[in-house]
Formats: sequence, structure tokens, C-alpha cells
Amino acid sequence: MTMIKFRRSKCQEATTNSTITDVIDLENPSTSPDSSTNPLRSQSFTERFDDDNSSSSNKKPSRWIWKRHMNIAKEHGGDYGTRIALAARTALGTGVIFSALTLNDWTHSSGMIWVGNIWFLFNVSDSLGASLTSVLYFARSIMITKVVVSWPLEVVFHHLQDEGKDQLINILFPFVTFAASFLILTCPQLTGNTVMMVLVYIFTAAPITNPLFWMKPFNIVYVGFICLAVAVLMNVAPFPNFALRTTRNKLEHLEKDLTRLLLAIKDYSSYVGTDLKRARESIATIEFMYTRVSETINTLQGKLPATSVELKLVGICSGDDGQSRQDLVEWIQHSGTFLEPLKRLRSAFQHKMLGEDHSPSMSRAKAVLHQHFSPSRDRLVDATISSIALCHSWTDPSEHVSSVQHQQQREELRTALQEGKKGFHRAICEATGEIGSIGSCHERSKEQQSLFAHMTRRMSAFHSIVELAENVLTYLEQHNEEIQSRPPPQKPCFRPLLQFLSMVWAFCKRPWKWRNPDDLHMAIKISVGMMLASLFVSIPYLKDFSAPYAYWPGITVAMVSLPSRGSSFIKSADRLIATMIGGAFSLMVGDFFPGNRTSVKIVALTLFSFIMVYLRDKTHAYMYTYSILSVSCMLFGSAASDYNIAGYVPKRIELIFVGLLIFGVLELLLFPRSSRKVVETAALDFISATRDFLKQAQKCSHQMETFVNQGGALDDQNAVKSNDDPFDLNELAQAHANLKALSARLGMETGPALSEPSFGFGMPLHPSSFRKLVANESDTERQAALLCDALGTLAEYYQQGGHGIRDDDWPHVHTDFLKDAADCMDIICESLDAAFADGRLRAQQGNSMKAVNAAATFRSLEDVRLKILPEWSDSFHKFVRQDAYNDSDPHAMATLGVITTVILEICEQMKQAGRNLEEIAYRFPATQ
Repeated sequence: MTMIKFRRSKCQEATTNSTITDVIDLENPSTSPDSSTNPLRSQSFTERFDDDNSSSSNKKPSRWIWKRHMNIAKEHGGDYGTRIALAARTALGTGVIFSALTLNDWTHSSGMIWVGNIWFLFNVSDSLGASLTSVLYFARSIMITKVVVSWPLEVVFHHLQDEGKDQLINILFPFVTFAASFLILTCPQLTGNTVMMVLVYIFTAAPITNPLFWMKPFNIVYVGFICLAVAVLMNVAPFPNFALRTTRNKLEHLEKDLTRLLLAIKDYSSYVGTDLKRARESIATIEFMYTRVSETINTLQGKLPATSVELKLVGICSGDDGQSRQDLVEWIQHSGTFLEPLKRLRSAFQHKMLGEDHSPSMSRAKAVLHQHFSPSRDRLVDATISSIALCHSWTDPSEHVSSVQHQQQREELRTALQEGKKGFHRAICEATGEIGSIGSCHERSKEQQSLFAHMTRRMSAFHSIVELAENVLTYLEQHNEEIQSRPPPQKPCFRPLLQFLSMVWAFCKRPWKWRNPDDLHMAIKISVGMMLASLFVSIPYLKDFSAPYAYWPGITVAMVSLPSRGSSFIKSADRLIATMIGGAFSLMVGDFFPGNRTSVKIVALTLFSFIMVYLRDKTHAYMYTYSILSVSCMLFGSAASDYNIAGYVPKRIELIFVGLLIFGVLELLLFPRSSRKVVETAALDFISATRDFLKQAQKCSHQMETFVNQGGALDDQNAVKSNDDPFDLNELAQAHANLKALSARLGMETGPALSEPSFGFGMPLHPSSFRKLVANESDTERQAALLCDALGTLAEYYQQGGHGIRDDDWPHVHTDFLKDAADCMDIICESLDAAFADGRLRAQQGNSMKAVNAAATFRSLEDVRLKILPEWSDSFHKFVRQDAYNDSDPHAMATLGVITTVILEICEQMKQAGRNLEEIAYRFPATQ
């Protein structure tokens, strides 16, 4: 599993084998090498580094037709190979399970194979590590459920049945079902609570419904463990499926794409103002690489648990010390810190700021910025690329990185960061001098606004690059400290026992789910549904009506219940459709091959499993999976009806429909929870929370202003010393936490809310407008997080006596900016409160005109942005002309630009949110 070394690829060669001027310097064409001697010079960025399709285009066509089709599908972006492998693993595993448990005449398991197949399908994951993890948790839950709940109830009911107390069993069974269901659903130690509840329900009802299902207490455990073992083995052979292999490939892509992104930054800085076409290509590359890097990092972190399990297996088999395995896990975890600076970097290159336009002085300023900043910027980018390559090399056990090389790279990156900050500081100062050469005062004011709008964007981009480099440097330093402090390996003594005891203690002290109101209501709702469904088992009339499969209504209630109403109704429809598809296929098999022909059924089920898994999509994955379960139940679970498929299929469809009716009534009447109501309420609450956040930010900034104006310093004010939070930044963090919670709730509930049926009692949510509104509010939350960090950084500078930025009027400037934004949001919230009296974003009391007018008030945020920009330009121009600028920290100066950018971006996102609110209000019914 040795990782392919990207450091030998042509992306890295282009970086390491070329000087800074070799990477295209159109600002100084006289120093650029000729294209005949430097082939990179005559190529665009995409021509130099777009090698994604070069390997596939040079491959010779395969002799095998299916391989040629697979290569063509892969070239066109299809997942033909992945689908084939997953479908083959699932189908083969299903065939192995039913062959092993039926052809060997395991008569005691004939009625429960389909239950084991449920567990198999739940645990055939996308990798060995994920499957093994799921199987271990599932097996633990099975043992706990069987030993603690199911087995005692089975023994008691069977004993009462032997004594002829059937009537007492019928009376007790609904109440026992409610208690057992509630216990399982709220137990924090179980995985797959609904599946465990189905297990208890089936085998508790078995003595009542059909004595054929009454077996030795742990037969179901044997069958289940066999199915779980097959789920693991299918990821080993004959189609190996390892998360570690995927992780290695993704790490290689991550290194490659990060290098491309950073090189695109160098290209953009070289081309801007000189070659518009190449500059736009570089921006497109930055956006493209950001998307790929984000997807790769999210995939790596999603596969990290499975990868960790496989790494432990590799360590057990190889017997090494596990240093490279630990480095791989730590590097994947640390890569998540790259996402936020890269997102801000993309935004800085993607959008021009308000007031930024083309002018001769702007072109000269860009040339000055490039002249004074490009050497230090290029060194910083190259050092970051090399450091990322070094970090990747630690994850490869075949690579050896000496401590000298580690130290040299760490020092190089630290020096490059320092020079980059100084170079950018100097470049901004020189570029500002272009304002002085402009003629009239009016022209100077206009040029100043445009220039400082551009410099604000450049500050935000530079701050993002520095943060990315600092994150890489932090990892290098932490890795160095870990190596120095890592103790020598010792022979284990009582450590395994202590680890086991601590694991047991942590397992037992988990809080029960009934402490959460939503989980409590969900558990009560499902338990009541299970109790009602159990009446088909305990009441003689209903039992005769549904015999011998009276437990299917209860199974249906358990399996379709979800926290959100929209998702539950979709799952209900998928279950009914899947039952009909499985019934049609089973009837066809029964008609073409009459009689109980086990081998024919196994082949048919295997073929059907392959087709359904191959066709499965993410939107209706449950429908395709459950159709496989339906076929297995209809072909092998109809033992109680002597395998009469023609009689079993319609009865099963009928009983499943009964279960769906029970669930539907309870969903609407008992603790009704509408995702649409949650979204309509949270969308408006987020706007109010944004106003509160801006007011709290204004309060923090005003306290900083008061502190600076009074000449306070941390060293000489006891009041500040005794106060850990002199500027109420903790309250600002709490306000942001409220925004983050609302944004997370909107992200979770929007999908179910859009799919939730309205039943004609209200307008369905408009998908496009609500999705864009939620996206605007999510971006606002991220900008709020940046504002919290930036204000915290400025607070540290203000508390330092003699710092350059505290000698100017920056606290007052930021307070005014935040006050303007907060006052505007205050007016907006008052209009929204008047338009939506019940606090929900919906039509009510003929409020269409009020809603449109309230949404139109968001447009006043553009006036706030227009007011902020010239004030920022004047303040920053004054600051640069003072000696305080030269004495200030470059990072502090960049932070000033970040704060302004963030405030402008919050106003922009809220303005766009208002536009989406207008689109929503346009669809309200007309006022009579």
C-alpha cells in the first residue's frame, strides 16, 4: 500500500526546478526566460498541470469489452466499477448466507434467515474498516438486547403458554411491547436501536404468533453472527475493499491539488493587470482546486474511523511501532484546518469589492504590489508546498525523513512567513503612494476608494495564505514535539486491563436519550405505535385476520419512523413501493418455478440483489435495499404458510400498509413535529440572531475604543488584569454559537422540510428560494466566526502598550461600521416582526405586501456598504501616511482589512438573503 510519490510528479518538478522568475513574470518581461529554453513559459497553467486525463488518453485499449466499457465510463465520470464491485459483494454475500443456512438443512434457522440478511445488508459497508466497525457495534447490541431484554421475555411468555395462560399473555403483550420499545430506543449503549427493537418484537411475539419461530434462545445470535461474518469477509475476498487504499489515493490527490491551488495563486498574482485571460484562468483554477480539495478533505475525514481500524489491523499483522500510522491519522485530522482559509481565499479572488474598478492608478498600484511583494510571496508559496510534501511523506512507512530535513523545512517556512508579512506590509505602503500623484481632489477621492477596495481584498487573500501556511507550520512544530516527547515502547503490563475497564466505564455512563426532549418524544411515539401494532398479535380477531404474520405491522412502524415528518413519509412510500417490487419479482419466480425449489430461489435472490444494488441511488437508497429484504422474506420467510408465495405476497403488502396507516396517524397526532415549521421559524430567528450578534460586536468594539481612549494598557491596569474578558468577547462567542446552532439546524431540516407534504393546509416551501436563503445564512455564520477571531486578535494588540494600530482611531472606525450594520438590521427585524406575527416565514393574515416590503428593507444594507467603504479608505490612507503604520505588525494591518471585509460580506449575504425573501413573498396568495 505504498503511496505514490507526488513529489516526483511534474507539478512538483515545475515548482522545485524553476526559479521564482521562471514561474512567469509578465510584469518584468526582460528578466523572464525565453520560451524556447523554458517550455513552462509558453504554456498556460491548465496546459502545464492538467494531467488528469493524460494517463487515460495514453492507455492502450483493452482486449476485453467489459474493461473497455469500464474505462470509458470512468473517463466520462461514471462510477461503473464501484457499482459493479458493491453489487457483486452484496449479491455474493446474500447467496453465501442463504446457501450455507438452507442447503445444509439447518431447519432450526429456516424461519430467521431473512432476519440475518437484514443485518448483513446493514453491515456491508464501503470498506473493510467500516464494515468491521459496524459489525462490532452491531454484535454488541445484539448480545445486549438478546440477553437483557429479549431472552427473559421469551422465557416468561413461553412458560405462561405452557401453563395455558394465553389470555394473560394477550393482555400483557401490548404493555410489554411499549416498555421494551421505549427501553431500547432510549438506551445509549445500542447501535441500530430500531433494528434491535424489531429483533425483540419478533422473538417476543414468536410464542404467540407461530410456534415454528420458537427455537433455542441463542439460535438467532448464531445466525446473526454468521451473517455479520459474511459481511466482513465480502470486503476481503473476492473483491478487496480497503479504506486505507482509498485514503492513500486521496492523500496523493490532496497533495497534488493543494500544489496546483498554490501555484495558481502565484500565476494570478503575476498575470493580474497584464494578461486578463491568464488571470481569469488562474481564478478558475483556484475555484476548481478549492472544490476538489474540500471534497477530498471531507472524504478523508469521513473515512478516518474505517482507516484507523484498518491501520490497527496492519499494525497487528506487521508488528511495527505504528509511527507512520499515527502520523497519517494526525495529518488527516489537521487537514480540516485548511478549509476555512481556503474558502476565504477563494472568495477574495472570486468577488470584486464594492467600488473596485479599473483605472490607470489601479494598474500602477497592482504593478507596485507585484514588484515589492512577489519575491516574498513566491518564497512563502514554495515553502508551503514543500512543507505539505514533507507532511505527506510522514504518512508513508517506506519514506524516511531525517530530523535535519524536518528542521530545515520548518525554519524555511517560518522565515518565509516572516518575510511574506514584511513584504506585503511594504508593498501596501508603496502602492498607497500612487494616490498622491493624482490631480484633482475629486479624482483623488474616487481613485482612493477604488484602490483601497482592491487592497482590502488583497489583505483578505494574504491573510488566508498566511493562515494556511501557519496551520502547516503548527503541524510541523507539533510533530517535532511529539517525536521528542514520544516514550520508548514498553511491554504491556496492566495497561490492557485498565483500558478495558475505562472503556466499560465510559460505555456505562453515557446519558440516556430521554434527557433530550426530541429523542423522548420520538421514543414515546414509536413505542405507542408498536403497542398499537401489537394488538394484531394479542387480540384474537386481529390475530386471525393477520395470521400467521401478525408481527409485520409492528416491524413496519419501527422501520419507517424518522425524526422528521418529511423523511418519514418518503421512507414510508419507498417501503410500500419496494414491497410491491419485491412481491412482483417473487410471484414471477413462484410461477416460473413452482414448488419449494431452494437452489432456484437462491439464484433468483442473488441476481435480484445484484440488480437492485447496482441501480441504487442516494435519493431512494432505502427503496432498493428494502426490495432485496422483501424478496428474501417472500421466498424464504414464508415457511409458516408452507412457502405459498402467491398467498404470502398480498397478505404481506396488506399488513405493511396497515403498519403505515398506524404510523401516519401517530405522526400527525402524537407529538407532531414539522420540519417545515422548524425551517420557517429558524430562518427568521437567524436574522434576529444576526442583529444581536452585530450589536454585541459593536459593544465589544466600543469597549475597546473606550479602553484605548483612556490610555489603558494591560501592564498598568489592575482592572484589566483581574478581568479575563475585559471586552465581553465571551458574550460575542455565545452570540456566534447561537448563529452556528441555528445554521446547523437549518442545514439538517431543509431537505426534509422541502419533501414534507402540506396536505393542502399551507403553501409548500419553494425549494430554490429556501435553499439559497439557507446558503446565505450559512455564509453569514462563517463570516461571523471570522469577525469573532479578528476582534479577539485586535483586542490583544490594543492591550499592548505602544502598538502602532492603537495610536490611530481604528476602534472608533470599527464601532461605527458595526453600529451602521446593526442599526440597519434592527430596522429589518422590526419590519419582519410586523409582517410575520407568528414568527414563521409563511403567508398569514394577508401579509403578502407586508412581506414584500419587509424583505425590501434588506436593500438598505447596500447603503451601509457604500458608506463603509469610503470611510475605510480615508482611515486607512491616513493610517498609512503616519509613522504608526511602519511601526505596526504586518499581521495586525492585515487584520484591519479582514474586519472590514467581513462586515461588508455580512451585509452582502444578508442583502442576498433579503432578495430570496422577496422571491418567497412573491408566491404568497394575493390579499383579498
